[in-house]
Amino acid sequence: MTSRNILLLSFVMVCCPFRAQNMNDSLPQALPGAKVYQAFSLSDFDYIRESEAWLSSENAAGLQQLPVSDISFAEAFFEKNDGKFINYYQSGNSYTFGARTESYYRLNPQIVFYGKVHYANFRGKNMGGSTFINPEYNVIDIVEMDEGTRGTKNLETYNLIGAVSAKLSNSWSIGGKVDYTAANYAKFKDLRHVNTAFDVSATLGVNYQLGNMLAIGANYFYRRSVESIEFRMSGTTDKQYTSLVSFGSFYGRTELFGENGYTEKSTANPTVNTFNGASLQLNLKATGYWNLFNELSYKSRSGYYGKRSPSTPVYTEHHGSILSYSGTLSYRNRQQLHLLSGNISKESVENSENSWRKENTTGGRTDIIYYGSNQVLNKNVLNARITYTANLNITDDCPEWILRSTANYYDRKQAVAQYPFYRKQTIRFLEAGAQATRNIIRQKSLWSVTVGISCGSGGGTVNEDGTYNTFSGEQPPKSLQSGLEKEYEYLTATHVKGNIGIHYSFPVRLVKSGYVKATYELTKAKKIEYLEGNAFHSATMTIGCNF
Repeated sequence: MTSRNILLLSFVMVCCPFRAQNMNDSLPQALPGAKVYQAFSLSDFDYIRESEAWLSSENAAGLQQLPVSDISFAEAFFEKNDGKFINYYQSGNSYTFGARTESYYRLNPQIVFYGKVHYANFRGKNMGGSTFINPEYNVIDIVEMDEGTRGTKNLETYNLIGAVSAKLSNSWSIGGKVDYTAANYAKFKDLRHVNTAFDVSATLGVNYQLGNMLAIGANYFYRRSVESIEFRMSGTTDKQYTSLVSFGSFYGRTELFGENGYTEKSTANPTVNTFNGASLQLNLKATGYWNLFNELSYKSRSGYYGKRSPSTPVYTEHHGSILSYSGTLSYRNRQQLHLLSGNISKESVENSENSWRKENTTGGRTDIIYYGSNQVLNKNVLNARITYTANLNITDDCPEWILRSTANYYDRKQAVAQYPFYRKQTIRFLEAGAQATRNIIRQKSLWSVTVGISCGSGGGTVNEDGTYNTFSGEQPPKSLQSGLEKEYEYLTATHVKGNIGIHYSFPVRLVKSGYVKATYELTKAKKIEYLEGNAFHSATMTIGCNF
């Protein structure tokens, strides 16, 4: 079955939940927020998810805390982006179109389902830089050296999520979740690359309710992602194409496209990442108004670049760990919901390059012989975020006002080595902003207006190059200075970002409501030296329905 057929089947399953019984009769008394909606519903999907921290947890057993019988939406969207304030691998002229649907559904007092289907098709012009879909995720990068080879790229992404929770007793519940993403990525100008990727994660968890005041949960987490890249040329040419194999901070070695190496012709080399971990949840309900949710997670990470077989080399191997915490303090009464949430994560990863040679056996077979490895990257990333949200004058799960303020902090330190040479880099930035949404109810319609603004700035060290000893006759590693400067400036430049959005909901037969919305965002940076421009525009149109 193809990815398109899987997407269509999953869309039908999510959009057509079972309606075999009257949900008003099946809901337990412990869910006072549950209600049966009339033909036109004011319910805000994002508000429902945000109002219960368990719904955003890695532990699917927490779906039992769904405060309504069901809520779903389906929509199609089109996004247009323009501007020169972009990172080295992004496009200054692109568009994305797609569709998505998402649903929470309580089948009966014991079983709750969650599903999501998301398809997106991106096309960007004048793109170069990284050959990976998301270079920030991978531990190595392969970067085009020649600006003249920039061209159009296309990315298709399919995302399917399914989760279920079952209550075993008044105290115990279990849950499982599967999240699958498939993607195809291609560049349409030499040096071409064709990427195929999949990313699947699964969790299995349990929840124990100890009276009305305390709930404890735990879950296992598994994730595996593979992105294979094949480099190609169209026709024949005398031109040589050079790529930088960057082990971090645009520091590594250059390589000609050809018969061997990281960019070997007509050979799909995969980048593999595997995660294993677990999370613990603790929910404290101090009174009928206050609630504190906590989640602590640990994940180990390992992977490699290359084909793991007797006759093909594994070029690099990496390992690392991620430790994270998220928490939400909430205060709720009949007409207000206040949320103070925060999360912090620390990731450490080390990457080593293998030393190997090919050896021909007497039977005519070629074997790969490894004789050591050298550490080429040590990276540490700290992410922290805190958000305060005030939902005021709530009617039928729709706040009249949504006021939100957010602060984000990012810190990345990495050291890249090709003995005896090294490069160290530090990047950090802080961004803070505020946003307000006003919902205006007019009988059987709803108007929403959103306005937001944020600003950010950063700093650090672009690069600190040196050697581990005072004498060496070797040539230093290759570096792409333009990429180094662009990435650093993009991440640390002082900038202001503003956004505005308009949303209109209206009655539609056979569904709870239909809606259209439009959003626009402008980013403006100051004192740009290396990037091609200081502004970026993004506009999105969406049409959908709640059902």
